[in-house]
Amino acid sequence: MDFYLRSRIEEHTKEFLGWKYEGIYSFYDNDIQEEKIDAIEKATNSDYAFTIINEVDEIVGNCEFFYVNEEDEEEILAVSVQMKPSLTGEGYGTEFFNAIVEQGREHFHYNYLELMVVEFNKRAIRVYEKLGFLIKEEFENEIRGEKYRFLIMGKQMD
Repeated sequence: MDFYLRSRIEEHTKEFLGWKYEGIYSFYDNDIQEEKIDAIEKATNSDYAFTIINEVDEIVGNCEFFYVNEEDEEEILAVSVQMKPSLTGEGYGTEFFNAIVEQGREHFHYNYLELMVVEFNKRAIRVYEKLGFLIKEEFENEIRGEKYRFLIMGKQMD
């Protein structure tokens, strides 16, 4: 399957907000936290938010690039990524994420990219490591009343 980044529009956002994941991955459901809903809606039509489509124009995911600390002189670009629930665990992760990294680099010309992933998401971590991302930092955060361990991973591009 081929993957392409396209500008995110309101119609795409409405679809993303309905995505539901199974088991522990329900952590990523878009409709369970008001802040997440607001962030997704606010990013619609942003130059930093994208819909990922396949070769037949089906929506297969979304991503958003952002600066880790806008006040930092070393502007570090990071990415958040979400694959359509029906495609997760089906072996598309490496191609999917690589398309985001490479096409994102064409847009933003970065030499370094970071991401954050919850520690229990071993499938995603394997994909990121396979593409050369390394664990840079770990921290704990409380979300919806539960504590989760997160990893910040980064990759220097040549």
